[in-house]
Amino acid sequence: MFGYELLHMTRFLLALSFLLQVSTGLQSQAGIVTGIIRTDIGIPLGGVRVAVTPANESTGLSVLESLGQTDSTGRYRLENVSPGRYHILVGRTSQSMYHPGVAELDRATTIQVIAGSTVEVPDMVIGGGAGKTVSGRVIDMATGKSRRIENVVLCCDTSKAFLIANPVGAVRTFTIPVSDDGSFIFPIVPPGNYSLSVADPNIVPASWALAVGESHVAGLELNVTEGVEVQGTILDQNGEPVAAAVRLRPNPMKSVSDVIGPPTNTTGHGALLVPRASPSLGRLQDRIVKAGKEESDSIGPDGHFALHKVYPGAYILEINTKGVTLLEREVQIGVAGLTTLSFQVPVIHVAGRVVAPAGRPLPKLNYVRLIRTGADSDVFYGFPDTEGLFSLLLVPGDYQVFTERLGSPVQSLSNGSRDITNAEFTFDSSRNQQIVVTLEP
Repeated sequence: MFGYELLHMTRFLLALSFLLQVSTGLQSQAGIVTGIIRTDIGIPLGGVRVAVTPANESTGLSVLESLGQTDSTGRYRLENVSPGRYHILVGRTSQSMYHPGVAELDRATTIQVIAGSTVEVPDMVIGGGAGKTVSGRVIDMATGKSRRIENVVLCCDTSKAFLIANPVGAVRTFTIPVSDDGSFIFPIVPPGNYSLSVADPNIVPASWALAVGESHVAGLELNVTEGVEVQGTILDQNGEPVAAAVRLRPNPMKSVSDVIGPPTNTTGHGALLVPRASPSLGRLQDRIVKAGKEESDSIGPDGHFALHKVYPGAYILEINTKGVTLLEREVQIGVAGLTTLSFQVPVIHVAGRVVAPAGRPLPKLNYVRLIRTGADSDVFYGFPDTEGLFSLLLVPGDYQVFTERLGSPVQSLSNGSRDITNAEFTFDSSRNQQIVVTLEP
């Protein structure tokens, strides 16, 4: 049995060795095609798709012998190209053209690939009548810094006037990858009106429409966001954490234009920025309000909180405890806004207790109600436990205590130093505030 298995293993290794030799032989017969693609002003074009296709009318574009894309220096390197005559095909679908920068097959450069050799193709310069380059950088709204996203989309002007004036098929969309430093460049863009966008539905873009004419367009900025973490601390006036929750809700009364600002021409190359946002500021604000759902988090024992995926814009930040708002502030998240929030909340820790005269046992109790008087009227509730103890977090102000819902007749109310029955009294920010409820005998 062992000899039989050894025989089969030997045959398998011989077959594998033969296949490797054949593969090595085929690779040694293949060639390499390399070259550089740049604009007519010398900018290297990275992320451009390049392929070699046989110079044979019968196969046309149906066969791509080798496929790759340019690196950040504009260089491409196509390996394992079988010996033969080829054309260099650059770009995708309606954007594609042949080396040296022509759309017609009969004007394309023909190269000869020889087994084991490398063909260095002369630089391909894109510009002139083929279209202009459109370049810029992706900016994160929340940080104001460059960032990388997967793709940037350049789409035609979708206004009604443009669509009426142009026949079917004139609508062209270009998609290119973004470099690690957030920069992008569209190599061949015909004249017309366009707007920048993104392919990722989780990313919200904000850009201004632009017109491509007789000059290259450079220096564009595409503001994007997919939310940012907002964190901070909430402490009381004594530096102690507040036992409460943080809630951040979008403020629809504020426009997103407060975040991204008006359009500015930053290109420096004569590009015309059309004074119309794409999408409009109103639509963009709607998208951000829908995307930026209400966020909330409990304040930790160290006073820290964190809210995730917050989109830029105007928000109302609330500090709540047991349904009562201790603090409410308008905050701005964005380039000119905040991602770290710290607040000091002037709260009063009130210890309450219900006592029965002569040490009698307490009956079943419901709740004590405190009403803050004045313009900022609010209601706070204290729920005694089986021992009659309760606690409250209040904001400084004038209050009255009501015990009609306590469930037992009350003889007196005290704040620890004086009787406050049917009286208005003031809670300030000092420590050791208390409420004592004494039941009737």
